[in-house]
Amino acid sequence: MMKFTKLTIAFLSVFFCLVVACGSDGINDDPKTPDVTEPVTPNEPDEPDNPSVVKVPTLQKNVQDEWKIDSIDDGFIYYNYERYDDVSKAQQIVNVLEIDLLSNKYKVEFTYNNGDSLSTTAQVRGAIGGINGGYEQEAIYIRINGTNISEVTLPEGHLRYWKHDGALYSDGKSDIGIIYGGRNGKAAIDTYKQHSAKYLLASAPTLIDDYNPLGETFVGNYTMEQLESFDYEDYRRHQGVRHPRTVVAVTEDKDLLLVTIDGRWAGKAEGMSAKEVTLFLKKHFNPQYALNMDGGGSTTMYVKGKGAAKTDVVNYPTDNGVFNHYGQRRVTTHIIVKRK
Repeated sequence: MMKFTKLTIAFLSVFFCLVVACGSDGINDDPKTPDVTEPVTPNEPDEPDNPSVVKVPTLQKNVQDEWKIDSIDDGFIYYNYERYDDVSKAQQIVNVLEIDLLSNKYKVEFTYNNGDSLSTTAQVRGAIGGINGGYEQEAIYIRINGTNISEVTLPEGHLRYWKHDGALYSDGKSDIGIIYGGRNGKAAIDTYKQHSAKYLLASAPTLIDDYNPLGETFVGNYTMEQLESFDYEDYRRHQGVRHPRTVVAVTEDKDLLLVTIDGRWAGKAEGMSAKEVTLFLKKHFNPQYALNMDGGGSTTMYVKGKGAAKTDVVNYPTDNGVFNHYGQRRVTTHIIVKRK
């Protein structure tokens, strides 16, 4: 009997100590005491991926009064410029879409098709903005969703072999960049083959590479008479005379710029050469990288809810020969912006 009592007492002593040390664990808890467990935070699309990047205004302060600015949404801005430009010394119409790649609200996709118009592609895919893409398929490198559509089939030395010295790449979301493959076309192709990007679209010329204005000297020094004596597809004439232009650019604080410069409209929109585009971009936006895309009759910009009824084309494409928003050309590649 005495032995049992001691064991019982020892057991009760240990139990009491455990209760005191660990707390009541719900016994006689104050029901007003809040739960201190941190709640699980859901995805927050408005938080930047890289908060260490300091965002600064993309449009340079000294030229802001030259542009119409439409802040369509946070991180999605539409700029329009219609006036005399003192870089090209001509009347110009320029449209720019700025997309904040750190906002987590947008994604950028490259599309490939058998030849649709930009507005058709954008509307079918639910885009809020976009531009035409690259040159003819045989002259450029194209990778869509991890599949290489074209690795350049033109032979070295071909008159159009110059059209892939740079490339825009993307993960299909918001990781966007521009790489300079170089003037050696074969080496550029090798660079693109080794690049890990899910999407890659080559073009030329690279206008700005890490603030180096390559577009200023791409053509060389020729008179207009000399330039016009070259074959139309010769890189010197192609980039040395004024045409409508489409450009993509990326700033150091991770803004993507989609740019169209209208041309072939005497007295209204004269277009620019590669050198003029480079200088214009430096003056107005100062991007870290910029790449010239297919231009001429292909130059088209789509902004949902803006521009022409039914098509939302905001610039003045030239394929119909009429100064309106309905002359867009059917091309195989487009760059479009969608909401996530």
